[in-house]
Amino acid sequence: MGVKVLIIGNGIAGVTLAKELSKDFEVIIVERETLPYYNKPMLSHYIAGLVDEKALFPYSREWYLKNSINLNLGVEAKIIDRARKKLVTSKGEFNYDILVLATGARAREPATKGKEHLMTLRTFEDAERIKNILENEGEAVIIGGGFIGLELAGNLSKVGYEVKLIHRRDTFLGLDGELSNIIMQKLEEFGVRFYLNTNLVKAEENGIQTDKGYIKGKLKICAFGIVPNRELAVRSGIHAGRGILIDDQFRTSAQNIYAIGDCAEYGGIICGTAKASMEHARVLANILRGKMDSYDFKFRSTIFKFADLPIAIIGNTKGEGVWIGDNVKVFVDENFVAGAVIFEDLRMVSKLEKLIKDKITIDQLR
Repeated sequence: MGVKVLIIGNGIAGVTLAKELSKDFEVIIVERETLPYYNKPMLSHYIAGLVDEKALFPYSREWYLKNSINLNLGVEAKIIDRARKKLVTSKGEFNYDILVLATGARAREPATKGKEHLMTLRTFEDAERIKNILENEGEAVIIGGGFIGLELAGNLSKVGYEVKLIHRRDTFLGLDGELSNIIMQKLEEFGVRFYLNTNLVKAEENGIQTDKGYIKGKLKICAFGIVPNRELAVRSGIHAGRGILIDDQFRTSAQNIYAIGDCAEYGGIICGTAKASMEHARVLANILRGKMDSYDFKFRSTIFKFADLPIAIIGNTKGEGVWIGDNVKVFVDENFVAGAVIFEDLRMVSKLEKLIKDKITIDQLR
């Protein structure tokens, strides 16, 4: 038998790694959920009725078999016995030569009175519950203006649901006021009502109390970001901060144990996007195959779509911004282009990524 790679987690990081490694290694996945891999970024599209259930599940059980991936669903990892190189689970023990933690993250819960009246969106089960209530109520209150909240607001309003979005700041995604206003205006065109600089005080069955007054709504969805699933690592004596601590080769503090995706933390950074999780998996696959590769944790590049507004955020978007044409705003640090935000035409994304990494000056770009 070949080298045994045991992956804990069947989300985008785990399944991408399994797919990459299945030809060269014996690959086993252990997953606590009972469903095969599904596309979490598509959940808000599913709730809005823009895609059907089938579109969320690209890989059947047969696909795993065909790709020689040994999938174990409904199995909870309890502790890693590092001395014996075994994972102890609710369904017995699994041996490993290499162990990869791809345990993902869960939705951040609100620490507020009446939180039992609030919902979060992270799993297919969450999506099903939200969809049922939404179809009854015809409206939703979304609390949080991060990318999950904005995407959900965009998808729901686009198909005619009434949406109110509450956000504790007056800017979104760490962007400046001008860029935040463009996002807000686009969503307002679809009917989203914004309550900015507004904080949640307590939730009730028929609405929420904020520091700016009462907002009515039976369906209330919190989108406050994520909490990395680090508990298994901590129980097993592996170093963790907010997430599971890794070096630049995805190694944890324990020998032959790696971490990728939303559960991993490098230099204070938790990546938190599906795109980053996939890239982690591809780079780690190369490393495990003995190829030289590395991942730039400090460089972010993400693409979102809010209603009909595609937006890409690349690099560092703090400081002085300069518009290049109508749809691209670049950010300059000591005359070098450090970041960019692109609206609408996203064909520029890979070009700008390269230019920023190559340290081009603003004069060269103009």
